[in-house]
This record gives sequence, C-alpha cells and structure tokens, in this order.
Amino acid sequence: MSWKTYTVKEPTELTVSKYVKERFSLSSRDIQMMFRKKRVKVNSRVAHSQRSLKKGDVLTLELPQDKDYGVDVEKGGPITVLYEDAHTLVVNKNPFMLVHPAGQTKSCTLSNYVAGYYAKKGVVHKVRPVHRLDRDTSGCILFGKTKEAQQYYTDELQAGRIDRIYTGLVEGRIDSDGVVDAPIGVDPVFDNRRVIDEFGQPAQTEYTVLSHDGGDHTLLRFKLLTGRTHQIRVHMEHIGHPIVGDAMYGTRNKPYTRQCLHASELTFVPYGKDEPITVTCEVGDDFGREK
Repeated sequence: MSWKTYTVKEPTELTVSKYVKERFSLSSRDIQMMFRKKRVKVNSRVAHSQRSLKKGDVLTLELPQDKDYGVDVEKGGPITVLYEDAHTLVVNKNPFMLVHPAGQTKSCTLSNYVAGYYAKKGVVHKVRPVHRLDRDTSGCILFGKTKEAQQYYTDELQAGRIDRIYTGLVEGRIDSDGVVDAPIGVDPVFDNRRVIDEFGQPAQTEYTVLSHDGGDHTLLRFKLLTGRTHQIRVHMEHIGHPIVGDAMYGTRNKPYTRQCLHASELTFVPYGKDEPITVTCEVGDDFGREK
C-alpha cells in the first residue's frame, strides 16, 4: 500500500467514497476495502464513507498497489525509454507492433515488453497505455504507472492538453502549410476503415511542410487537434496526398514496407508536476523501410 495526501481544490457535494472512486479511478472493491480497514482520513480523522466533502478538506489515503501487470511478461523486448518518473513512462514503439494484446495476438506487443521492463526493475505496475498507435506507426507512447496517473492523462488527453506531433512522408508535392477540417466516420462496408463522413465526428489536422524528396514526396509535421482513429491517414488521402506506404488508404510499393508515419513528440504536464515537458523521438534514416 502507498499513502497519498490530496487537498480538495474544487467545490463538491460528493461523499468521500464517491469522490475517492472518481478522483483515483478505483474499483468498488478497492473502495470498500479501504474504508473497512480505515485507510481513508479527512483532515487527519478516520472518515466514514458517506461523509460529505467540501473545498479545502485534506484527504489522506492508503491506496492499493498493483498486484500484477495485466499482460504476460516478456523480458528483453525492444524498449527505448524516452521519459520516466514515479508515475509516468514514455517509450518508443517500433513499427510492426501492436500497443496492447488484441484478438489472436497475445504476445510480442509493446505492453508485453513494458511489463518485462517493469519486472526487470523489480517493480509491479499494471500496464496502462494512455493512447494507441497503429501497428505500423512508430514513436512515442505514454503510459500511466498508477490508476490515478492513467486517469489524469486520460482526462488531459480528452481536454486537448496533451500535444501530439507526428512526422509523415506523403505522396506528391505540398508547398504550403494547411489544416484539414473534415469529419471522420466508420466505413459502412469495412468497419476497420475510416472515411470522411459529414455525419461523423469532427476532426482537424494541422500540417507543416518540412522538406521535399525530389518532388515526388513531401515530409510533413502533423499536429492533431482531435484524436480520431486513422485521422492523419484519412485526412491526407482526402486531400490527395496519402501517407507513403499506406496500404489501406493509398498504395505500398518498394522500398517502403509500412506507412511512413511516426509519433515524434509529446508535450504534457507530468502527473504531480506543474510545468510541461516535451518528449521527442527522432525518425530513423530508414523511415518506412525498416524491413
């Protein structure tokens, strides 16, 4: 167990149990155990679960620690740590790899390797990716080591306070910066694809020209203003400049072995801290041609 002290900073009418459950993203079972064992205090006194909270109250809690990783542990996997503290981990995801086990793929995912990284350090944290990247997209992935950190980052992401920057190589020549503002929905025929749909979710992607490759390709910097599935890939196909090597929304020809899309930067305020940081991950010289 680990102790946590937190001052209620906002007006609230919630009971202690409801506030703790929402604020720290705990299960009902965890909440019941904490109150049963008197591990929740308000203003230094053991609290009843139905006590009402008010702004300025000081909560002291003994939070439950993780007992497992949530996925199979695989040590020795390709893990490059870009940033780490007590609550946060950012790593580089290699291409051709899922972020988390799904479907028939139960092993050799980034989450399996992150579990192996934790285990090698002798600590237990449930593996909690805050966001995802497509299998063939490489770059920065953010993990919350604790339930409260994961919930914090989830809220920050939904509020647009985590800036995600991508680098991508697109077909054709683009000479000026721009913004694609087009709603995205699920393809009515293939549910694993996305399409531009006037009734879909709002989606905006900023792009900035970085360089040109002999006039045939353009290297772009993308900033996501929203976070829709396949957003950059769908938007670039929509304006006639699909991502190079994107077999789903364009074409894949040699020497490219995957879509040339890389999550190159994350800017965020780490959980428990006050100042933002920027974590970067450079694109390799063999970008899109790793196999």
